[in-house]
Amino acid sequence: MDITGSDPARSAITTCIGLGVREFVVCSGTRNAALIACISAIAEASLYNHPEERSAAFFALGRAKKTLLPVAVVTTSGTAASELLSAAIEAYYQAVPLVFLTADRPLRFRGKGAPQAIDQPGLYGDYVNDSASEWKKDRPLHINIPLEEPAAEDLIEVAPCDDTAIMETDTSNEVGTDTLALQDFLQDNPSILVVLGCLPASWRTPVKEFLLRLKAPVIAEATSGLREDFPPVFSKQATAGILRIGGVPTCRLWRELEDNEKIPVFSVAPNGLPGLSRKSRVIRSTKWNELKIVEDMQTITGIDDPADDLLVRYLLSEPAWIRRISETIPRGSLVFLGNSQPVREWNIAASRRQRGLQCFANRGANGIEGNISTFLGLSEGEDEAWAIVGDLTAIYDLAAPWILEQLPEANRRIVIVNNGGGRIFRRLPALEGFNAAQMNLVENPHSLNFKGWAAMWNIPYRRVVAPSDLVDLPDGALIIELIPDNDQSEEFWNHWTSI
Repeated sequence: MDITGSDPARSAITTCIGLGVREFVVCSGTRNAALIACISAIAEASLYNHPEERSAAFFALGRAKKTLLPVAVVTTSGTAASELLSAAIEAYYQAVPLVFLTADRPLRFRGKGAPQAIDQPGLYGDYVNDSASEWKKDRPLHINIPLEEPAAEDLIEVAPCDDTAIMETDTSNEVGTDTLALQDFLQDNPSILVVLGCLPASWRTPVKEFLLRLKAPVIAEATSGLREDFPPVFSKQATAGILRIGGVPTCRLWRELEDNEKIPVFSVAPNGLPGLSRKSRVIRSTKWNELKIVEDMQTITGIDDPADDLLVRYLLSEPAWIRRISETIPRGSLVFLGNSQPVREWNIAASRRQRGLQCFANRGANGIEGNISTFLGLSEGEDEAWAIVGDLTAIYDLAAPWILEQLPEANRRIVIVNNGGGRIFRRLPALEGFNAAQMNLVENPHSLNFKGWAAMWNIPYRRVVAPSDLVDLPDGALIIELIPDNDQSEEFWNHWTSI
């Protein structure tokens, strides 16, 4: 939506306040100066600044995931606005309420090829809502503000926005329920396997209570918040049906369902998306306490974790390091798991002891961009927060630490698992026939280290090659570069995939 009128900047910020925005991440520029002036006049607003729009947007994503409130990102015009697309896609699939405030050149420049003038309305396609009055906070909102270049006098003594303004629209995130449909699925499929992806915090208690009544086998991923509440279940276990609750899972069983339409799949997902291209049923929510347990429901108990023996045999493999780190992280810490290998390795190998860890990940579109920035957004308000990401993921987000000086002191540990490239690709069956030159193009092998990156941001650095390197960690921010034994990692995965 374009906001125009006699004072479009103030109108836009007042709209944000009415929508519940109290945090703004500002990427400065001349064109958005009027927006910045209005924002800075809000007494109760929390303001952050960042020079790089993509990292800023993912930091805002982390804040919105943490607070469950809308957070606004403010950019200048032109390609600066285009840098928000990756975060828009991620927020869309996670149903996170970001607000993109993009300054624009006046309407008379649109379509003329003038400097810093691109077609900003519709820039993010269906990944955003373009109408504040229709926004349900189930995806990002894009507010575009055509602005004249301000004169100095225009930015002096800007009147504060009305921070009590309320939009006259329903902006709740309520979605329809379909308890009867799920009840029918349970009735028709007395033998099911439950797979838990990322669960909204408000779902965790009712879902857990339902599953304890159901007594079906459960694969609970870390981001469900319930991984330690259920015994491990090997994902190749035969089942007559799959009940997925929450976000799209990382386990290979889920991907294999694409080619196995004989197994019925029912999903309860906040974003209402099935996560599969094949036929399946999906609802957005249900009334868990009203579901009746089928009397002849078949139950399967947990089994010995098949990873345990391999973790002992390959002590310096990546999964074994993940087990060791999960045991090192203090009780109650926030943990962010990077896409690609870390989130998968944590689900397989992390300790199952109950220690109240809060696990997060970006599982919307599974991209590796913005992971560290998202972690930093999540980390505010935590005494102890850990991120575990791959080396290429870290390279994708080198500007993320800019925000650190604006955050309160805390133990923020960024663990970079440096295996010298994207080694996960060599485990993909489709690439088994690639020769060395082809695999080189896919893996992006390198001999880089992150000591210089840490020094650039004045962050203490620790290189970890042995278990003793993880003890006596200093307080405050810390970059931990973990170097696994790649040969042992290969052996682990060779054995794991053959089980």
